[in-house]
Amino acid sequence: MTFRPPVVQADVVVVGAGLAGLTAAAELQARGRRPLVVEAGDRVGGRTAGRLVAGQLLDLGGAYTGGLHSEVRALADRLGIGLQPTEAPGSALFDLRGRLTRADSGHAAYSALAVGDLLELLEELSADVDPAAPGAHPNAAELDRLTVADWADQRLTHPDARLFTDLLVGEMLATDTSELSLLHLLFYLRSGGGAHYLTAFSGGAQHDRFAGGAHALCERLAASLAEPPRLRTPVTRIRTHLRGRLLVQGPGIAAECAQAVIAVPPGPAARIVIGPAGAGPDASRPSRSRSSGGAIKLHVVYDRPFWADAGLSGWVTADGGPVRYVTDDSAGRDGLGVLVAFLTGSCAAAYAAQPPAQRRADVLSSLSRWFGAAADRPLEYVETDWRSQPFVEGCYAAVPPRGWWAETGPMAFTGRPADERIRWAGTERSPAFYGHLEGAVRSGLHAARSLLDNHRGHR
Repeated sequence: MTFRPPVVQADVVVVGAGLAGLTAAAELQARGRRPLVVEAGDRVGGRTAGRLVAGQLLDLGGAYTGGLHSEVRALADRLGIGLQPTEAPGSALFDLRGRLTRADSGHAAYSALAVGDLLELLEELSADVDPAAPGAHPNAAELDRLTVADWADQRLTHPDARLFTDLLVGEMLATDTSELSLLHLLFYLRSGGGAHYLTAFSGGAQHDRFAGGAHALCERLAASLAEPPRLRTPVTRIRTHLRGRLLVQGPGIAAECAQAVIAVPPGPAARIVIGPAGAGPDASRPSRSRSSGGAIKLHVVYDRPFWADAGLSGWVTADGGPVRYVTDDSAGRDGLGVLVAFLTGSCAAAYAAQPPAQRRADVLSSLSRWFGAAADRPLEYVETDWRSQPFVEGCYAAVPPRGWWAETGPMAFTGRPADERIRWAGTERSPAFYGHLEGAVRSGLHAARSLLDNHRGHR
């Protein structure tokens, strides 16, 4: 006998309890609607997550914000969540082509002129891309077919410019240049405020982190709702029901509502059938799948930030080994030393293929090369592989395959499937700050306000 859950009633069902979905639900509730949030996973937060280590709450996922991120910073202020500057004094390290160089050594680790020219070229090319409609670029088809790797081979003559193209793409989008279309890179730069802003800590998109962790945003939004989010409740279909209302269905849910928000990443969203049984793909969804950014985030915790004794900031950029990006996350940690390492794209895949003991040994070996023998003796080693999260499918954000923007991307930011009672949300649905917490908040607000306008128009 098949179990059929009883039908519950709601004004709006929000599918997904990440930052976008919870922002949408809170906005709807503030405007007098009665939202029900359902989440396939066993927690709220989506691509934010927290873990208490040595008395400190670490951000396992999304963490950072900058001055241009107006909506998420305003949200944090409303929720009573403070900001912690990420600035770490000291000198950065560059481990490039087998040579370890301190930024303050007087020796150049790379050609600043070549890298500066690269950034100016990218800014110039991206200036012609409309972030609200990347596929409308007059050369969209050509730019979307061309990988960043092929473009770099054709246009960049200095080896340092070529090297930093790989490093920038890995750092910003958690993928490889051979997997990324040039159009998506240019869109991402325009969406996020430019390469300089996107890669900077001081004065850039990583200027602050949220005191108590970015996950606190989602926890407090969830706590503000009249009805708590229903966890472990996946949605598989949304269809028209009695009296023209929607029926949101899944193995443990049957909810009747007037409107719905789908606030999950593109992969999980594509598995939700919109329409009756046997219906084909929704016309407003991509006909081709969108791959996920491949990121593993590591926290290596020490009893103190000992690297500061040598005048080091804890920040490293490297072109070999499992880890290519390291930042210091010690500020505001009551004296603990916390290094955060990022593994992205093919580096993340190679790392994950190794046994756990070998993974740890390889990373600590790199940290010891950079910071000395003390780096081999951490208090804690925390590994978060976002590629293995079934209801998230990657981090930082989905990366479309070549040709996607030119073929189906024009509908990415319309905010609605073919059914006008439904809206999309999520950082991939935001033309501004795509892939960032700011993009998630903006998309949630837009989805909620658009539904409210539609609701008033049909009363």
